[in-house]
Amino acid sequence: MSWLPLPSRVRRGLLSRRLRKRRIPLRIWLQVEKTDPLLARFDRAERLKLRMLASEIIWRTHFFAARGMVLTELMKACLATRIAIVVFGLEDPEQNTSLVWLRNWRELIVYPSPFKPHRQPVSPLGGSPLGLVMHTDPVESGETSYQGPLIISWQDTKPRTLHSVPAQVLIHELAHKLDMLDGYSNGHPPLHASMDQQVWHDTFEAAYLHLRHRVETGHKHELDSYGATSPAEFFAVCSEYFFAAPERLQMAYPDVYRQLSLFYKQQPVPGKPVICPSH
Repeated sequence: MSWLPLPSRVRRGLLSRRLRKRRIPLRIWLQVEKTDPLLARFDRAERLKLRMLASEIIWRTHFFAARGMVLTELMKACLATRIAIVVFGLEDPEQNTSLVWLRNWRELIVYPSPFKPHRQPVSPLGGSPLGLVMHTDPVESGETSYQGPLIISWQDTKPRTLHSVPAQVLIHELAHKLDMLDGYSNGHPPLHASMDQQVWHDTFEAAYLHLRHRVETGHKHELDSYGATSPAEFFAVCSEYFFAAPERLQMAYPDVYRQLSLFYKQQPVPGKPVICPSH
Protein backbone atom coordinates (compact mmCIF):
# COMPACT_ATOMS: atom_id res chain seq x y z
CA MET A 1 0.00 0.00 0.00
CA SER A 2 1.42 3.39 -0.96
CA TRP A 3 0.82 6.52 1.07
CA LEU A 4 -0.23 9.72 -0.60
CA PRO A 5 1.43 12.95 0.58
CA LEU A 6 -0.62 15.01 3.00
CA PRO A 7 -2.21 18.18 1.64
CA SER A 8 -0.15 21.22 2.58
CA ARG A 9 -2.89 22.68 4.79
CA VAL A 10 -3.22 19.42 6.73
CA ARG A 11 0.57 19.19 7.07
CA ARG A 12 0.78 22.76 8.36
CA GLY A 13 -1.99 22.00 10.83
CA LEU A 14 -0.13 18.97 12.18
CA LEU A 15 3.09 20.95 12.47
CA SER A 16 1.32 23.80 14.27
CA ARG A 17 -0.22 21.37 16.77
CA ARG A 18 3.17 19.77 17.37
CA LEU A 19 4.82 23.14 17.86
CA ARG A 20 2.13 24.28 20.30
CA LYS A 21 2.81 21.24 22.45
CA ARG A 22 6.55 21.90 22.45
CA ARG A 23 6.64 25.68 22.67
CA ILE A 24 8.53 27.52 25.38
CA PRO A 25 6.13 28.38 28.24
CA LEU A 26 4.89 31.96 28.05
CA ARG A 27 6.30 32.95 31.46
CA ILE A 28 9.79 31.88 30.34
CA TRP A 29 9.44 33.46 26.91
CA LEU A 30 8.48 36.81 28.44
CA GLN A 31 11.68 36.65 30.50
CA VAL A 32 13.68 35.91 27.36
CA GLU A 33 12.14 38.94 25.65
CA LYS A 34 13.16 41.15 28.57
CA THR A 35 16.65 39.66 28.69
CA ASP A 36 17.85 39.50 25.09
CA PRO A 37 18.44 42.88 23.38
CA LEU A 38 18.76 41.20 19.98
CA LEU A 39 14.99 40.64 20.00
CA ALA A 40 14.30 44.38 19.89
CA ARG A 41 14.32 44.58 16.07
CA PHE A 42 11.72 41.83 15.62
CA ASP A 43 8.02 42.63 15.52
CA ARG A 44 5.30 40.65 17.27
CA ALA A 45 4.71 38.17 14.44
CA GLU A 46 8.44 37.59 14.01
CA ARG A 47 8.84 36.98 17.72
CA LEU A 48 6.13 34.35 17.54
CA LYS A 49 8.10 32.59 14.80
CA LEU A 50 11.27 32.91 16.89
CA ARG A 51 9.51 31.38 19.88
CA MET A 52 8.38 28.41 17.78
CA LEU A 53 11.81 28.03 16.23
CA ALA A 54 13.59 28.25 19.60
CA SER A 55 11.14 25.69 21.01
CA GLU A 56 11.98 23.26 18.23
CA ILE A 57 15.71 23.85 18.80
CA ILE A 58 15.31 23.02 22.49
CA TRP A 59 13.39 19.87 21.58
CA ARG A 60 16.12 18.52 19.28
CA THR A 61 19.17 19.67 21.26
CA HIS A 62 20.90 17.72 24.02
CA PHE A 63 22.07 20.25 26.61
CA PHE A 64 24.96 19.34 28.92
CA ALA A 65 26.04 21.48 31.87
CA ALA A 66 29.75 21.23 32.75
CA ARG A 67 31.61 21.80 36.01
CA GLY A 68 28.50 21.21 38.08
CA MET A 69 26.63 24.28 36.87
CA VAL A 70 22.83 24.21 36.85
CA LEU A 71 21.34 24.88 33.43
CA THR A 72 17.86 26.30 33.98
CA GLU A 73 14.95 26.28 31.54
CA LEU A 74 15.38 30.03 31.12
CA MET A 75 19.05 29.60 30.22
CA LYS A 76 18.16 26.93 27.67
CA ALA A 77 15.50 29.22 26.22
CA CYS A 78 17.99 32.11 25.97
CA LEU A 79 20.53 29.93 24.14
CA ALA A 80 17.93 28.47 21.79
CA THR A 81 16.61 31.95 21.02
CA ARG A 82 20.07 33.18 20.02
CA ILE A 83 20.38 30.21 17.66
CA ALA A 84 16.88 30.90 16.33
CA ILE A 85 17.84 34.51 15.60
CA VAL A 86 20.77 33.35 13.46
CA VAL A 87 18.70 30.89 11.38
CA PHE A 88 15.51 32.99 11.45
CA GLY A 89 15.61 33.61 7.69
CA LEU A 90 16.79 30.10 6.87
CA GLU A 91 14.26 27.95 8.73
CA ASP A 92 10.45 28.03 8.85
CA PRO A 93 9.10 25.84 11.67
CA GLU A 94 5.55 26.09 10.31
CA GLN A 95 6.62 24.47 7.05
CA ASN A 96 9.37 22.09 8.13
CA THR A 97 10.81 21.19 11.52
CA SER A 98 13.85 19.27 10.26
CA LEU A 99 16.16 22.28 10.87
CA VAL A 100 18.43 21.36 7.96
CA TRP A 101 20.79 24.29 8.59
CA LEU A 102 21.56 22.83 12.03
CA ARG A 103 22.02 19.27 10.82
CA ASN A 104 25.71 18.90 11.72
CA TRP A 105 25.24 19.17 15.50
CA ARG A 106 22.80 18.20 18.25
CA GLU A 107 24.77 18.69 21.46
CA LEU A 108 25.39 21.95 23.29
CA ILE A 109 27.86 21.85 26.18
CA VAL A 110 27.74 24.83 28.51
CA TYR A 111 30.56 25.74 30.90
CA PRO A 112 29.98 28.37 33.57
CA SER A 113 33.16 30.24 32.52
CA PRO A 114 36.01 29.93 29.96
CA PHE A 115 37.47 26.44 29.74
CA LYS A 116 40.59 24.64 28.56
CA PRO A 117 40.43 23.49 24.91
CA HIS A 118 39.16 19.94 24.42
CA ARG A 119 41.36 19.06 21.46
CA GLN A 120 44.75 19.81 20.02
CA PRO A 121 44.83 22.02 16.90
CA VAL A 122 44.55 20.10 13.63
CA SER A 123 46.90 21.07 10.81
CA PRO A 124 45.49 21.69 7.34
CA LEU A 125 45.78 18.79 4.89
CA GLY A 126 46.44 19.77 1.31
CA GLY A 127 45.54 23.36 2.06
CA SER A 128 42.04 22.50 3.34
CA PRO A 129 41.19 22.73 7.04
CA LEU A 130 39.89 19.54 8.60
CA GLY A 131 36.94 21.16 10.26
CA LEU A 132 38.21 21.80 13.77
CA VAL A 133 37.82 25.40 14.83
CA MET A 134 39.77 26.36 17.91
CA HIS A 135 41.50 29.40 19.24
CA THR A 136 45.04 29.53 20.57
CA ASP A 137 44.43 30.96 24.04
CA PRO A 138 45.05 28.78 27.15
CA VAL A 139 41.32 28.98 27.89
CA GLU A 140 38.44 29.33 25.46
CA SER A 141 34.98 30.84 25.40
CA GLY A 142 33.83 28.61 22.55
CA GLU A 143 34.84 25.61 20.48
CA THR A 144 33.34 23.45 17.77
CA SER A 145 34.12 20.92 15.05
CA TYR A 146 32.35 19.62 11.94
CA GLN A 147 29.98 17.12 13.54
CA GLY A 148 30.96 17.64 17.16
CA PRO A 149 29.06 19.60 19.79
CA LEU A 150 28.92 23.32 20.27
CA ILE A 151 30.91 24.13 23.42
CA ILE A 152 30.47 27.54 25.01
CA SER A 153 31.04 29.51 28.18
CA TRP A 154 27.81 30.85 29.73
CA GLN A 155 29.74 33.76 31.22
CA ASP A 156 30.63 34.92 27.70
CA THR A 157 27.35 33.91 26.05
CA LYS A 158 24.52 35.07 28.30
CA PRO A 159 22.48 38.01 26.96
CA ARG A 160 23.89 41.40 27.88
CA THR A 161 23.91 45.02 26.79
CA LEU A 162 25.11 45.37 23.21
CA HIS A 163 28.43 47.11 22.50
CA SER A 164 30.11 48.43 19.37
CA VAL A 165 32.54 45.50 19.56
CA PRO A 166 30.28 42.46 20.00
CA ALA A 167 31.34 39.41 21.95
CA GLN A 168 28.79 36.92 20.73
CA VAL A 169 30.35 33.52 21.40
CA LEU A 170 27.34 31.40 20.48
CA ILE A 171 26.75 33.29 17.22
CA HIS A 172 30.47 32.98 16.42
CA GLU A 173 30.55 29.21 16.94
CA LEU A 174 27.25 28.70 15.13
CA ALA A 175 28.65 30.61 12.15
CA HIS A 176 31.51 28.09 12.09
CA LYS A 177 28.94 25.29 12.04
CA LEU A 178 27.18 26.86 9.06
CA ASP A 179 30.54 27.35 7.35
CA MET A 180 31.33 23.65 7.83
CA LEU A 181 28.11 22.33 6.27
CA ASP A 182 29.98 21.67 3.01
CA GLY A 183 32.79 19.88 4.84
CA TYR A 184 35.22 22.81 4.92
CA SER A 185 35.95 25.60 7.38
CA ASN A 186 37.02 28.34 5.00
CA GLY A 187 34.63 31.25 5.41
CA HIS A 188 32.55 30.14 2.42
CA PRO A 189 29.39 28.37 3.63
CA PRO A 190 27.04 26.64 1.19
CA LEU A 191 25.25 29.54 -0.48
CA HIS A 192 21.69 29.76 -1.75
CA ALA A 193 21.22 28.95 -5.42
CA SER A 194 20.33 32.57 -6.12
CA MET A 195 23.66 33.85 -4.78
CA ASP A 196 26.83 34.35 -6.80
CA GLN A 197 29.72 32.20 -5.54
CA GLN A 198 32.40 34.38 -7.14
CA VAL A 199 30.94 37.60 -5.75
CA TRP A 200 30.95 36.08 -2.25
CA HIS A 201 34.55 34.89 -2.63
CA ASP A 202 35.84 38.18 -4.00
CA THR A 203 33.95 40.28 -1.45
CA PHE A 204 35.12 38.34 1.58
CA GLU A 205 38.69 37.88 0.35
CA ALA A 206 39.12 41.62 -0.26
CA ALA A 207 37.66 42.55 3.13
CA TYR A 208 39.66 39.88 4.97
CA LEU A 209 42.93 40.97 3.38
CA HIS A 210 42.12 44.60 4.15
CA LEU A 211 41.47 43.83 7.83
CA ARG A 212 44.59 41.66 8.08
CA HIS A 213 46.72 44.42 6.55
CA ARG A 214 45.31 47.00 8.97
CA VAL A 215 45.97 44.73 11.94
CA GLU A 216 49.48 43.72 10.84
CA THR A 217 50.53 47.32 10.19
CA GLY A 218 49.10 48.62 13.43
CA HIS A 219 46.47 50.84 11.82
CA LYS A 220 43.01 51.47 13.21
CA HIS A 221 40.55 48.76 12.25
CA GLU A 222 36.78 48.72 12.60
CA LEU A 223 36.33 45.01 13.32
CA ASP A 224 37.76 42.78 16.02
CA SER A 225 41.34 41.88 15.12
CA TYR A 226 40.54 38.19 15.67
CA GLY A 227 38.81 38.29 12.30
CA ALA A 228 42.23 38.70 10.69
CA THR A 229 43.30 35.24 11.91
CA SER A 230 41.86 33.32 8.94
CA PRO A 231 39.02 33.50 6.40
CA ALA A 232 36.95 31.16 8.61
CA GLU A 233 37.37 33.44 11.62
CA PHE A 234 36.65 36.50 9.49
CA PHE A 235 33.28 35.02 8.48
CA ALA A 236 32.46 34.14 12.10
CA VAL A 237 33.47 37.57 13.42
CA CYS A 238 31.51 39.32 10.66
CA SER A 239 28.49 37.21 11.62
CA GLU A 240 28.81 38.47 15.19
CA TYR A 241 28.77 42.05 13.94
CA PHE A 242 25.94 41.35 11.50
CA PHE A 243 23.60 40.38 14.33
CA ALA A 244 24.91 42.45 17.26
CA ALA A 245 26.55 45.54 15.68
CA PRO A 246 25.20 45.62 12.10
CA GLU A 247 25.61 49.37 11.59
CA ARG A 248 29.30 49.12 12.32
CA LEU A 249 29.75 46.21 9.90
CA GLN A 250 27.79 47.99 7.19
CA MET A 251 29.92 51.11 7.63
CA ALA A 252 33.23 49.21 7.60
CA TYR A 253 32.48 46.63 4.88
CA PRO A 254 29.17 47.38 3.13
CA ASP A 255 29.64 44.65 0.51
CA VAL A 256 30.24 42.05 3.22
CA TYR A 257 27.11 43.26 5.00
CA ARG A 258 25.11 42.85 1.80
CA GLN A 259 26.38 39.31 1.21
CA LEU A 260 25.53 38.33 4.77
CA SER A 261 22.06 39.84 4.35
CA LEU A 262 21.56 37.64 1.31
CA PHE A 263 22.94 34.56 3.07
CA TYR A 264 21.10 34.93 6.40
CA LYS A 265 18.03 36.39 4.63
CA GLN A 266 17.79 39.13 7.22
CA GLN A 267 18.19 42.89 7.29
CA PRO A 268 19.20 44.00 10.81
CA VAL A 269 19.91 47.63 9.82
CA PRO A 270 16.47 49.28 9.61
CA GLY A 271 15.47 51.50 6.73
CA LYS A 272 17.94 50.08 4.21
CA PRO A 273 16.30 47.01 2.73
CA VAL A 274 18.35 44.37 0.97
CA ILE A 275 16.28 42.49 -1.57
CA CYS A 276 17.01 38.80 -1.17
CA PRO A 277 16.41 36.80 -4.35
CA SER A 278 14.17 33.79 -3.92
CA HIS A 279 15.43 30.26 -4.52
